[in-house]
Amino acid sequence: MIELQGVVRDVSGAKETTNRLLNNVSWQLQQGQRVGVISPSIREAHAFLDCAAGVVPVQNGQVTIHCNASWPLGARGGLLNSLTGRQNAAFLQGIYGHAGQRNHDLDVIQTIASLEDGFFDKPLRVYHKFMRTRFYLAVSLAFDFDAYIIPQIFALKANEKSERFLRFQNALNSRTEDKPLIMANKDFSILQQYCEDGIVLHKGSIVYEGKIDECHQWYLSNIKDAPIDDSIDNEIEYESSSLPENDDPDDGDNAALW
Repeated sequence: MIELQGVVRDVSGAKETTNRLLNNVSWQLQQGQRVGVISPSIREAHAFLDCAAGVVPVQNGQVTIHCNASWPLGARGGLLNSLTGRQNAAFLQGIYGHAGQRNHDLDVIQTIASLEDGFFDKPLRVYHKFMRTRFYLAVSLAFDFDAYIIPQIFALKANEKSERFLRFQNALNSRTEDKPLIMANKDFSILQQYCEDGIVLHKGSIVYEGKIDECHQWYLSNIKDAPIDDSIDNEIEYESSSLPENDDPDDGDNAALW
């Protein structure tokens, strides 16, 4: 469904340097596969997902997508801050939705996003960051895709029980049920919940593949306790489409989202 062949992904680092996040990566997502990406670097994991979704350029190699794959869940994509939530949602519905379901799809987006009163008809630029993030997540789940790309998003918390979160989780489960997906998350319980297969990504390369539990054990035995060079994560001027605007995946304020 998705094939990476010899993919190289470089990004700009500090002091006019270039950092390599993926180095000659070849991999395939097969029909029916639900794959968790385990990595000590969430930046490398997100680079892998962005390349698989086809939303970023690669410096070498080729990405071939044989299905209607989603953009990375929660990414801003082509949304415009000058337009209202309703206008942005209607624009995407015209591209990804079905004829005759416009009102239904917009209602779904408004419900999942849990916007404050009246904000669906206000420009995105006046949304606070948590409202924007919920809106980005809602539009990602409003339409049906053949395969889903799910990056590390602070919206997904194993122990969260708020009404807003459960509404989002139910939508995620409904959309992705029996669908192929690729997911990155530092919380293994989340990967275990959604994925049967896995890969271990380390220093830009896939170093292990197998069932998700096997991958986790291999990671714990071979990588987790080894010294990790986190200089790449600290230096990269990261502009991935997978991250909500102006936010970091480890933002300490994330509890306020729900």
